[in-house]
Amino acid sequence: MDINTGLDELIVYAKNNLLLDDLDECYARNRVLAVLGIGEYRPGSPDEDKVGAMTTPDALLDEFLGACALAKIIDKKDAPAVGKRILQALSMNPSRVNDMYAELGGKGSAKADKFLADYAAASRFGNSANPAFREEITDEGFVVTPCGEGKEELAPVYAAIDALVYYAENNLLLDSYDVDYVRRDICDILGLDSYAPQEPDCETIDSLDRPDVLVATLKIAAVDAGLVADVDAPVMADRVMGALSLMPSEINDLFDSLAPKKATDFLYDYSVKNYYIKKTALESNIRFKSDYTRGGLEITINKARPEYADARAAANGNTPAGGYPKCTICPENEGFDGTGKCALRTVTMELGGEEWFWQYSPYGYLGKHGIAVSKTHSPMKVTEKTVVQLMDFVDRFPHFFIGCNAALPGAGGSVLSHNHFQGGEEMLPIHKAQGAVRLVYPKYPLAEVEVLDWYDSVIRVTSQSRQVLTEIEEDIRKGWENYTNAGQGIIAEDADGRHNAVSLTMRKLGNGRYCLDIILRSNVRSDEYPDGVFHTHPEFQALKKEPNGLLEAQGMFILPGRLEHQMAELNDCLVNKTELPADLADFKQIYKEIIKENGREMSKVEASIYIKAEFGSVCERILENIAVFKTADETAAFLKGLGTFADA
Repeated sequence: MDINTGLDELIVYAKNNLLLDDLDECYARNRVLAVLGIGEYRPGSPDEDKVGAMTTPDALLDEFLGACALAKIIDKKDAPAVGKRILQALSMNPSRVNDMYAELGGKGSAKADKFLADYAAASRFGNSANPAFREEITDEGFVVTPCGEGKEELAPVYAAIDALVYYAENNLLLDSYDVDYVRRDICDILGLDSYAPQEPDCETIDSLDRPDVLVATLKIAAVDAGLVADVDAPVMADRVMGALSLMPSEINDLFDSLAPKKATDFLYDYSVKNYYIKKTALESNIRFKSDYTRGGLEITINKARPEYADARAAANGNTPAGGYPKCTICPENEGFDGTGKCALRTVTMELGGEEWFWQYSPYGYLGKHGIAVSKTHSPMKVTEKTVVQLMDFVDRFPHFFIGCNAALPGAGGSVLSHNHFQGGEEMLPIHKAQGAVRLVYPKYPLAEVEVLDWYDSVIRVTSQSRQVLTEIEEDIRKGWENYTNAGQGIIAEDADGRHNAVSLTMRKLGNGRYCLDIILRSNVRSDEYPDGVFHTHPEFQALKKEPNGLLEAQGMFILPGRLEHQMAELNDCLVNKTELPADLADFKQIYKEIIKENGREMSKVEASIYIKAEFGSVCERILENIAVFKTADETAAFLKGLGTFADA
């Protein structure tokens, strides 16, 4: 039997007999992969008719485990225990089984009793694979309880587990019926076949709004006990936090039951509390507003995100080893430990009549920074449907802005292989920008069209009408995609392909009007600028070598983590009046400009202020680099040249 086909047949079995929700399918599959220690998966060819006739898992599971043993994925002697853990990964938690049992009438109801008996047979409930726990069927339904005695030397590990379980009851909505079920899950993750209850410090845990300290304690205890290598502790912790979290379908149900603002707040808070968003680490990132810039640019030094020097490196960095999932934002990441996303939880939505989902970014570039992702892994594209999808999003979540990168290597985002948007609950510098040139679109004179007083080339269109906004955007986008002006270095298409595209950002204003910012982008290259004519020019790449995506174009600069150390080195050189070391050679221009502007004498605090001011100045010039038109009047002339715009 092919392993992938066998796994897919188990998924079909779970849907038929274990009531596996469609929203939990990827998560359940990834839990099985983790049990088996497999990091790769490809869709198989399940025999659905064969599986459809099965009401117990024996034959199917035995065949699958035999194939796993033959492939040396598992040891044959471990097959019964592994099989039981696989069924646990595919089954509903006791709380959900017991809720359904109660809804059917509970003890004494023939229908309820049959459901419970059938589910027990289908899931093999009643025979725990871990000797430290027992499974029982009671008048209330399924119950898992600890039994036996633990080992004294493992008491710190048990205590760390119990602290996290108590935390999850308070913060992650862990049901009381599931407490020992999940506790056993954690013991399985750690390879423990023993357990003894410990008394958690409830008062201390009650004061926590995030689990960082508790996770760190578990890591230390597990490493000290020899249960996990230090290098593997983060993966272990990710699996544990995934086990403590609600199933994806439960998160979706809760999200959909709440008003829009409460829903997005709930998911964000949950993502912090279950350690997917490591907020403590994000809060250590350097962030400052550059008051010396006319646009009030925001600058962050993000230590969590890797730096990719070019588009190809970014594409490679966002493709998991082994090709599963296809990229780091695919839906298959939910619950996958290979990408550190066991605790990731997403919510589904419909945009433009298509299935999408929303998740929060673990990198947290801005307030409640999230990503809307197409369920289908297909390349980034900007079409008339994109505008409709952006409007659908802000209709549902009017407190967020949402936008898309230009679908261009070198001028767009880092995951161009998968169509997605990103946004957040924060107002970006560009949102405060005013119009510099006002135009009219005679066909729709009530629509507001402005070229912004902004560094790069941005056109703002505001309208109450979805149709009007869609038509005007399409006119601008198609006009720009086909625009060439060799004298300005703008080439629509050459032997290397097409070079013009747009980034879009959508907001909904307080008066109910849609506000769309259209940013003109180009990735054309030249002999003088091999990285891109409208890319960060070489003299500024000490700050940012990567392509400038949607956020940078809007005045939110995401700079690499290396700058934290380099800023400190630069500060020392300025204060001590020493020449730059070899590793800071790229900062030569920045160093000279700071001295020219402020003189040689400066304190450490003053040097820090001057460095931040200079960084803001460099970011302004980077935005000027990426501007395809260098003035608002030139952008307005382009629009009027389309023949559908006129002076106001």
